[in-house]
Amino acid sequence: MTAWPSSPSYRDVLLGPDDLTSAASGLPVKVDRLSTGWLPSRIRQIQSPGKWALDLPEFNCAFRANGGFDRGSVALVAIERACGSTICGIPLEDDLVLAIPAGTSVTATVRPGLTYAVAIVPTATWMEIQSVVAGTVLEQISDRPTAVRLAAGEAQTIRSQMKSMADHLATVASDSVLPKQPPGAFVEYLGVVADAFAGADSREIGTAGSASHHFRQASAAEDFIRTHIREDIPIVRLCKEIGVSRRQLEYAFRTTFAVTPLEFIRALRLNEARRLLTTARANGLSVTTIAMDVGVNHLGRFAANYRLFFGESPKETLQRAGRS
Repeated sequence: MTAWPSSPSYRDVLLGPDDLTSAASGLPVKVDRLSTGWLPSRIRQIQSPGKWALDLPEFNCAFRANGGFDRGSVALVAIERACGSTICGIPLEDDLVLAIPAGTSVTATVRPGLTYAVAIVPTATWMEIQSVVAGTVLEQISDRPTAVRLAAGEAQTIRSQMKSMADHLATVASDSVLPKQPPGAFVEYLGVVADAFAGADSREIGTAGSASHHFRQASAAEDFIRTHIREDIPIVRLCKEIGVSRRQLEYAFRTTFAVTPLEFIRALRLNEARRLLTTARANGLSVTTIAMDVGVNHLGRFAANYRLFFGESPKETLQRAGRS
């Protein structure tokens, strides 16, 4: 569901944690679960071959997502419940609207309960709508994610419009007559969002001050961990590489990922092991080999943590992958 369909598509489904890579139209992502538990998430998704879409997800697990957004589209995300989540380093709040420009490298830390409605629209269409709202031709739009905080009533109205539109378009999509160009109601909704951004002024927010500083520290540490995942990574080494104290690193991880650095390292190793296990039979790999390849040095603890995270043993994942 991440690639644009050749014909209109609609789905209203429950997603297990292994299915979350398909939860964003036009944005194939790599997902790493950050905590135990595997309650399903729900998504309603309407996609057009014209590269516009509506996604309405409600997530019920904690995970870290990384991906590159479609270079021809803009995403406009209306947050209903933030639950301490972040997107592109911006701490989300209830009643926030976030604009993600084309080609953005998207990172997100999702916590259980995050609910939003996102409209994906071709960049040219969004620029035209903004031009009408602004009363002048725009030569370019922002090249970085921006967010505005709306009044509760205004935000609720926008989300209600979007949900009603999704109900209508779901019926249309099921009949395979969804237009290639965004329909009038969709464009009208985008005009309301563009008007909110045009009048944002002091309501615009972003990663400022200490929040931005902590996010950069945690992101730099994440990059190092991913690059060196097969090595032993004591916290002292991580602090030295990033140039922070242990206390600063702990705080940066708590505020950015809601886990400690050690918990984050363990989670990334477990997720990488799961990805390898799903193709292990074809590559002639064993559970032990894979565990060692991702830096595990205690197989019993690895198996126990793996079961807590994914609800099955590494061996069961290997066997299930072999049957598929």
